Amino acid sequence: MFNVIKKYKTAFLLASVAGIFTFSFVKGSSLVKKSEKELNTKEQKSEAKAEGYSLKEIDAKTGTIRWQLTAEEGSTENNLQGASIKGINAEVYKDNKVVFELSAPSAKGNYGSKEIYLLGKVIAKNPLGTFLLTTNQLALGMGTSIEAQKGFSLILKNSGSVIGENAIVNDDQTKIIVENLKEAIFKNLTLSGTKVSIEKDSGDSDLKNAIITEGGKIVIKDELRNDVLTANEIRWKKDGDVEAISNVVFTSNDKTFRAGYLLLKPDGKVIAKNNVLIVHGNTKCSGNQLNYENDFITVSGKPKAIQGSNQITADKIVYNLQTGKVEASGNVKTATVKVATVNKA
Repeated sequence: MFNVIKKYKTAFLLASVAGIFTFSFVKGSSLVKKSEKELNTKEQKSEAKAEGYSLKEIDAKTGTIRWQLTAEEGSTENNLQGASIKGINAEVYKDNKVVFELSAPSAKGNYGSKEIYLLGKVIAKNPLGTFLLTTNQLALGMGTSIEAQKGFSLILKNSGSVIGENAIVNDDQTKIIVENLKEAIFKNLTLSGTKVSIEKDSGDSDLKNAIITEGGKIVIKDELRNDVLTANEIRWKKDGDVEAISNVVFTSNDKTFRAGYLLLKPDGKVIAKNNVLIVHGNTKCSGNQLNYENDFITVSGKPKAIQGSNQITADKIVYNLQTGKVEASGNVKTATVKVATVNKA
């Protein structure tokens, strides 16, 4: 009788590690087959094993399943502080409907972080077949979002693709928060950056909003333009303004803008401030504020324009991109500046 109790106690120890989340433990076809004489207390902790069982997390308030995992086999480790599991299939639920289908070669349960980590070539997809994520590690925790870790690639059918280091995806796949985004490609838009938040409407293939912080870049490309914008912070909105803050560099065809702040309007108009500079051919215009519209650039706030060796300062400067003509008004002063030369070997 004691041996029977011992066997089920061993199985219970394995389940208790996973029991961080209110897991269910289903007894496998075989339990640990060692006698009382062959197992001491320390060995029981390191050798507890079972085949064919499932784990699930239950929402404490509603009693609904958040996610459920089945595995071919598993064992406890690290003195019951973790569990090692193999042959993983899992589903993540929202309102009792599957939102993610997961598979992985192995997984580990961690008591300290209260998470299950799927390992190896982890695949996550949605039932509609419009979301396909491949990652080296995926975390399941106290909720219905999933977190890809240690490198991932994501294909959004009829929408785009995302490649980066880490990503948190919400249950309906409308928001993706990426750390160290290598590249995200969408219609007419490419993104990269240290921390990037991407939003899209449910059922809509187009991107809705994107926010880049701690440095990044966006490329806007269509039949008429190929614009590149880099800054410490960028806020992009579909059919709306693009806002860039700190260390801004904006290149649009043959024009390059530099500023502390830049606002790009949907019609192509540019508003910039804080140490602005526009470079176009051999013309440079600088000042504290800049407006660009209909091929005219207006600079104010101690503006200055340089064309070759000619320099002009005034209260306001207007530069015509088509003609290359500079017009100045208010306290106009001209000067000759030395043009830097490059020595050829």
